[in-house]
Amino acid sequence: MRSALLCSRARGAARASLGASLGASLGASLSLALSLALSLALSLALSLALAPRAAANPFFVGRFDGLIGGPLSARPFALYWNPAGLTARGLALDAHLGLIGRQGSYDRSLPADTPAEVAAVNGGRGTTSSQGALPSLAGRWGGRAGGARLGAGAGAYIARAGTSSWDRRPDAPAAYPGAYDGPQRWGSLSTSMVLLNYAAGAAAGWGPLDVGVSLSYVSASLSTAKASNADKSDDLVDSSGEVKEGRIFLKDAVGGGWHLGAGAQLRLRRYGLPVQLGVAWRQSVSYSLEGQSYVLFGAAETQARARVNLPVAGSLLSSLGVRVARPLTLRLEHERQAWSVLDVQRIVNLDNGEELLPLQRYFRDTDAFRLRADVRARRGLTLHAGVSYEEGATPAAYHEPGLAENDQVEGGVGVTWRLSPSLELHSSFLWQHFFDRVVTQSAQRPALNGVYTDQRQYLTFNLTWRAGAPSPAQPSKPSKDSP
Repeated sequence: MRSALLCSRARGAARASLGASLGASLGASLSLALSLALSLALSLALSLALAPRAAANPFFVGRFDGLIGGPLSARPFALYWNPAGLTARGLALDAHLGLIGRQGSYDRSLPADTPAEVAAVNGGRGTTSSQGALPSLAGRWGGRAGGARLGAGAGAYIARAGTSSWDRRPDAPAAYPGAYDGPQRWGSLSTSMVLLNYAAGAAAGWGPLDVGVSLSYVSASLSTAKASNADKSDDLVDSSGEVKEGRIFLKDAVGGGWHLGAGAQLRLRRYGLPVQLGVAWRQSVSYSLEGQSYVLFGAAETQARARVNLPVAGSLLSSLGVRVARPLTLRLEHERQAWSVLDVQRIVNLDNGEELLPLQRYFRDTDAFRLRADVRARRGLTLHAGVSYEEGATPAAYHEPGLAENDQVEGGVGVTWRLSPSLELHSSFLWQHFFDRVVTQSAQRPALNGVYTDQRQYLTFNLTWRAGAPSPAQPSKPSKDSP
């Protein structure tokens, strides 16, 4: 009798345990399904709603993952930062949204003997401000085969984009209609550029080392407009008193090309050392874009198909990460960008080979230095901070109101919040300040002497869904996917 009672109790306990296990499994499955549906729905909504507005932003370089992005990344946007990070175990999808603002000014100075009437419309201060939003998507998968780590990723992201549209002067005198576009018009009226990457990557790792490669097809577009005279002067009227000031406009020049990246990561935590190293390389590429040109000199207007070259710098990024205390990790980063590939952009008439407009850049190679700090405040919550200094690519003599930048500093704060075992939200805010530049010996024609100011703000969001890997919020060994 006692034996039968014990067996009955054992069967009851087994049924209860099985029921609890099935309930927990079903709950976990439902949670994963809901998290995935939410992540995909938000990703799709961001792409559909915001992609058409991608060209409405100031000049921008990808800030995917905000303050936790970089050569040590093992998140989905490692596809952009360093493809070696794609070997992190499990499946992960990431929807990124970047909100950007810019405020800039140019106070043009003219020779002292410039007539007051001319100085009033060719000199003085012009301003620009713009805001925009950029969505991007990336995903990765990592698994194990024998003693090797394998990974792959894919994504669509906007690595570089921007527009600069300067404020107009409604009170400009009717005698000089071109003055309506502001004093900076001789360097830039407006510029719009978008480089959209469709990327895929693969990685493999053994022991402490991971290596990876990525390949992107880049769809590029560029539109630009400026005031221009055939003789490169900024004369308002000709010798007979007729309006001389002209315009050159390149509209919707498009093209594309392939872009290669590669990287390596060395993680010595597996050997008891709290150190990580990462190196990533990106190829320099020159895109050839074709669009419609409009040229107005005096009363004569011409239209033609035109081509313009758009060189984009390659780069070498490196990072050293050290866990200096249990909750604190410091990352020191360096980036070298080969901007000397961009010397002169030439807009050329495809019908007759005539050079319509040379855009003198003569950029120089630059260095950037960044310090990042990650602090695990509690389980599921990590705080971030960072500062950086970066050299400007534009020499003072060739600075102009369009595509030009001086030396800059940047600071920011961020937070990573684990919403559930499978869903995580990261956000960063960064303020970028460009040092004021005073140009007195401009090599541009006409001369673009004066004072330039520029500052930009970035607010980034990354919603990441994961499956098939231990959550960093759970007690386990350190995860490669942790910031």
